[in-house]
Amino acid sequence: MHKPLALVLGATSALALLSTTAYAAGPEAGHVHMLVLDAEQQPVVGATLRGACRSDDGAFFGGKKLETPWTCTTDAQGLCSAELRLLPKPGSDRANACKALAPTEITEAGAAPAKSSYFTFFADGQAQSYNLLQKGASWKHGDYFFQSLESKAAFDDLVGRNTSDFYQRRVAIKDESAAPTLSLDTAAAHVPQSREYPNTEFLRVLIDRKTHQASVEIVVTDTYIDYAMHMLNEARYGAGASEKTVALSIGKQGSTCNMRDLFERKCTYQETVSFPVDMDAFRQAAAAYRPGKITLWRFQVRAKSGHERMRSLSHAEFHAMAQAMDEALAKLR
Repeated sequence: MHKPLALVLGATSALALLSTTAYAAGPEAGHVHMLVLDAEQQPVVGATLRGACRSDDGAFFGGKKLETPWTCTTDAQGLCSAELRLLPKPGSDRANACKALAPTEITEAGAAPAKSSYFTFFADGQAQSYNLLQKGASWKHGDYFFQSLESKAAFDDLVGRNTSDFYQRRVAIKDESAAPTLSLDTAAAHVPQSREYPNTEFLRVLIDRKTHQASVEIVVTDTYIDYAMHMLNEARYGAGASEKTVALSIGKQGSTCNMRDLFERKCTYQETVSFPVDMDAFRQAAAAYRPGKITLWRFQVRAKSGHERMRSLSHAEFHAMAQAMDEALAKLR
């Protein structure tokens, strides 16, 4: 074959391959994954969810529409999944969003059907949609609060909060020989549920290399929009005679103000703080862990501005950290 002709044919083939790749259609099917919890964050078992949604390619004339009914029933973890047909976006690897045609129906075992809100799935065009449905009155979502989660990691984080194994696999150990302390933390177990408001809380243990004394603290990140920074300064935990109020140690403080924020005199603020938890309270929280149950250790953070935040950590997390701490101490001895 002549060299010029071979080059032309090769270029044509490459262009055809590029075109096929660039204009591949999006997925024709996807899955909705639901985690259903009650008001106490316990799994709702045996609840049947029913709904229907419509995909629309947005064309004014001659456009395509696809209506898809779906249903699923929750398992022992409060989980259920349903497969839905999707309307692919031409020239994209994404699908069109599927918007509800009617309020989603939730039927708990032995109860009458309840109506929730009009859910939208696959808003980002991905073929997997991860969602939280929690019982508790909501002005927008009826008797159930609905939240679309940004990633599988955020979904798995919610699902795994009632197991010690989930946290044990995510305990990070920072063991630098030059450092006076060895540290362990569960930060990897807490994926922010929102990019705009990445609020998290996790456990951290510090072990003195010389004395082998361990101390426990909770690290909290609070992100919010307001006229001024709240200035978090104290935490409270426990109840009755065992209630304790402790000062917060300030980690990071920052703010972001765009032009609109400045006109409204509001900015986005973020504060990262920590506070100590005494060892008796830590051990009691670890001992309160019950496999298969979502039980929470609650605490409150307060600010000089008067603002208060109620936050919580799972007893499963305390249980996992206690085991990791004891193993680390055993190795140091």
